[in-house]
Amino acid sequence: MDFQKSTTKESLARSFAAECQEGARYQFIAKMAQQQGYQYLSSFIRTIAKNEMAHAQQFLNKITEYGGQDVQNIEIKAGYPFKTGDLVEMLKIEAQNERTSGESVYPKFADIARDEGYKDVADLFDMVAKVELTHNDILTTLYKGLKTNSLYKSKQGVHTFKCDECGTIIKDKSAPKTCPLCKMGQGYFRIDFSVLN
Repeated sequence: MDFQKSTTKESLARSFAAECQEGARYQFIAKMAQQQGYQYLSSFIRTIAKNEMAHAQQFLNKITEYGGQDVQNIEIKAGYPFKTGDLVEMLKIEAQNERTSGESVYPKFADIARDEGYKDVADLFDMVAKVELTHNDILTTLYKGLKTNSLYKSKQGVHTFKCDECGTIIKDKSAPKTCPLCKMGQGYFRIDFSVLN
């Protein structure tokens, strides 16, 4: 099918726009986390923002690969989430957004691309869908940990917590409220997802 007349072109444009929005929202959430003293959580969320921008780049690459100079402007109609809330609420909202993208939006776009003869684009949508589901798992875990005040507590007994600022290692059931060496807050200790699940 001619790319200019394809639904795949619109799917790529919608995905590019959505991933750019996700990247921006994660930057805002990271800033919120940092302001609340969750330094390590903030840097972790910034990594997810970086992932989203990498996805956007891949979608843009496919648009220019197939559309070349003929793609000047793509009109798209789509809904994008604009919900807001506190840090805990935003983690929950974004987890659901990631799940929706990974379970329904990108698989649907992959099917369309495959039907229109763009197997490589379908493969791209499938790969991004898997990452989005991983983001869902991570954000859900972070949401539950913050909501229940267990983000820095081990459910498996004594655990190793490492301060991301100075490297101090603490073996305990929870990370200290303040690092004994550099005096940074608990939010500087690394979050180990293996002890949260």
